[in-house]
Amino acid sequence: MRAADYVYQIYQRLHRSNDGWTRTLIGYTSFCFLMFNQALIWKMHFVFFTLATAARIRDKGAEPSIDEVWMLDTIFKHEKINKLFSPETYHVLDFDQEWDQGRENAYFPEYKTPVAKFFNSDANTTTGRYKFGDLESGATMTLHFKTMPFSNNKYNFTEPFMVYDLWAEINHNGKYSVEHLIKAEDTLKSKRIFVLWH
Repeated sequence: MRAADYVYQIYQRLHRSNDGWTRTLIGYTSFCFLMFNQALIWKMHFVFFTLATAARIRDKGAEPSIDEVWMLDTIFKHEKINKLFSPETYHVLDFDQEWDQGRENAYFPEYKTPVAKFFNSDANTTTGRYKFGDLESGATMTLHFKTMPFSNNKYNFTEPFMVYDLWAEINHNGKYSVEHLIKAEDTLKSKRIFVLWH
């Protein structure tokens, strides 16, 4: 069942692989298949580029994730949230996270360059939400977040994706409030999105 769900998740996100680089890999792999019986080098190229193409489609189709421990640490450190939600009494009601469509995010013009467009069909950003409840206070909270690829080391590797915007909508005893934990404008003053070229 897990394998079927894994394949289903990749199939649901096949549109993310609709970029110039993946199409080039598929075209060259097809050419190597046509040349397969001509020489050993074409067999080697066919095997290598078939695996490379499959790995790229697999990686692009993967379900997005977030560091849940970091997220819980962040919200429980917040003074107002900490009064209503505690690590012992909170529970998760719902969770959703998905890749953003297209490259039209106003925060990230880096993904509108010709090279970035060739390697990416979107900006590799995600939008998600958690819905929390607390058994003791009776409060509920919807935590909204947005992530972006970010390289924090000299190897230009983007693991994990960074939360650049985070805010909570809190309902308690008929009162509604919004708390902004991380503001996109403040985060993007010192951090820049990482453009994926692979």
